[in-house]
Amino acid sequence: MFFQSEKGQKDIHLKNYLFILFNRKWIVISFFFIIVTTITIATFMQKNVYRAAATVIVDAESPDVLSVKDIVKLGESNYFAYKDYIETQQEIIRSRRTAHKVMKNLGLKDRTEFIRSKDPLETLLKKLRVELVRGTRILKINADDNDPVQACRIANEFANVYVDSNIALKMRTSNEAEDWLKKEVDKQKTKVREAEFMLQSYKEKNDIISIENKENIINDSLISMNASYLAAQKKRVSSETTYKSLVDGGGKLNLDRLPTILTDNDILKELKKEYLKQEALLVEYKKVYKDKHPKMARLFENMDYIKSRIKTEVENEYNYAKEEEAKFKKMLETQKNELLALERKVIDYNALKRELETNERVLDIVLNRLKETSISSQVQTNNIRVQDLADVPKKPIKPRKKLNIAFAVVMGLAGGIGLAFFREYMDTTIKDPDEIAGLLQIPVLGSVPRVRVDGISIKQETDIDRIVEKDSASLVAEAYRSIRTSLLFSLEDSRSAKSIVITSSLPREGKTVTSVNLSTMIANSGEKVLLVDADMRKSRLHTIFNMDNQTGLSQFLMGEKGLIDIINPTAVDNLYIVTSGKSTHKPAELLSSSNMKLFLEQAGGQFSKIIFDTPPVCLVTDAAILSSICTGTVLIAEGSRATRELLKRSKEILGKVDARMLGVIVNNISMVRDGYYYPQYYYGRYYVPSRSK
Repeated sequence: MFFQSEKGQKDIHLKNYLFILFNRKWIVISFFFIIVTTITIATFMQKNVYRAAATVIVDAESPDVLSVKDIVKLGESNYFAYKDYIETQQEIIRSRRTAHKVMKNLGLKDRTEFIRSKDPLETLLKKLRVELVRGTRILKINADDNDPVQACRIANEFANVYVDSNIALKMRTSNEAEDWLKKEVDKQKTKVREAEFMLQSYKEKNDIISIENKENIINDSLISMNASYLAAQKKRVSSETTYKSLVDGGGKLNLDRLPTILTDNDILKELKKEYLKQEALLVEYKKVYKDKHPKMARLFENMDYIKSRIKTEVENEYNYAKEEEAKFKKMLETQKNELLALERKVIDYNALKRELETNERVLDIVLNRLKETSISSQVQTNNIRVQDLADVPKKPIKPRKKLNIAFAVVMGLAGGIGLAFFREYMDTTIKDPDEIAGLLQIPVLGSVPRVRVDGISIKQETDIDRIVEKDSASLVAEAYRSIRTSLLFSLEDSRSAKSIVITSSLPREGKTVTSVNLSTMIANSGEKVLLVDADMRKSRLHTIFNMDNQTGLSQFLMGEKGLIDIINPTAVDNLYIVTSGKSTHKPAELLSSSNMKLFLEQAGGQFSKIIFDTPPVCLVTDAAILSSICTGTVLIAEGSRATRELLKRSKEILGKVDARMLGVIVNNISMVRDGYYYPQYYYGRYYVPSRSK
């Protein structure tokens, strides 16, 4: 897998992605074929759908034929209000009420598709699409149907029903308003008559002919009376001042202030003048006469007479002024009371008059509105009108065969490629040997290509187990030859006796086949090799080499046989076999016994290389036990099967026993031209001699 995050990750190039697609081409092809086939079949199975479109204009306001205000305002002049209005109109077209009228007018309920439908109106509305033409006030009414003629009829009928229902709404509302206004006119006329009667009755009851004139007369009289009262009050004050200046509190006359008295009384002025003249004469007489002189006596008598006259005149004037003041005050109070009473009548009178005037105004308003409504209902103006009726469509809009197939091709390719990469992303198996090296930080000794029966050198499946022996010039044999070289170089001294454990993470990864062929290849190099079947649970070496398995490694470890008794020669020079022996229930205990070390010591004295074929290290402990006492360990990983987790687990188990990891052999690799082993592939072709020679 190329999507990795471990250390040592190699750079990703375009060829890596191409290799993924090539490697998983059947996923891409299968997905592409399924999608394209499915969509193509579905497209051709669909019925043709035709679309007819009628358009209506929704003006902001109705045409202003007369300067009369409509009862129902059709349209909106404000932009934001019009936006809500136009959206409302779309919903009206899509309403079930409109659909019901269309279905009734066209007789659609008798059609098969509507008879079978649980909700015929909903079925009809599903055929309808209403959209606002951008930047205009035009609504496009689309109707889809398998029958082009029927689609045309539905679109046109929706447009006509919508326009008619809009004007019908206006007419119905106007008629309802006109009826209500007529009733209201009669009601207002009755109120006016009642108000007139109440006003007239009040005037007759209170003897009011012209309340405005009477109110003016009383006001003028009150003003005049108030002026007279003020004059009388002033006169009384003046008379009172004069009286108190000439008459003391005891009622005696004191004429010392007479010269200073100012008065408007002519009699008092004459008396004042006469008295002053007598006083002047008295002064002259006193110079000539004595007090008892007759002239003096007559003079005193005259003066006393004048004094009495002055006192009487002052008292009379003062009393008269008081009486006048009281009289005018009483008259003023009477006039005020009359005015207050009149004002109370005026309040009631005005209330009745206002009630009459209000009723008359309301009556005028209602009468005018009734006339306007009557005229408006007769003028059938509409802010909505049909712009274009739908024509019978010539071509279907669905299915779009070319578009659907093109979409299927694109989706099939994209989906197939995406699925391939997703499968690659989810695939945790190892395909690239370099990935193993980066993952485990151990060298890759080599890789073995996948082998199949070809009927020539490999005639049956069992020949694959000993392919190096069967076809030493094959590409697989060359792979093992390369692995042998890498393995020998990884050992410090290839000439000294070395024990090598060959194991794998899981069963059936090719560890036994690798053990057999690698041992054969090392033996062909001249070294004496002992191949030991240490898998005492599921042994195979005796089957591959057609040997008896009654005596083997388990008998030696149990002390029943010696080393010479269990070693078997093979048809390959320098290659010897030790089978697993009879099965035992405690192989791990036998491998960890002292006899195992004795086996290594004795076998090491006779063979240069000892190769152990062991069970999978992740399943049982046998391989780990042997790895702890052997020179090195080789891990087998099957290409496209071994996962990162298992490989890391295997290394972790072997690391715990301090096993020396010699390297990894990648088995069963698919050799393709675009693979990672392209040079080796061509080398193999070059190396393999022609079969015809």
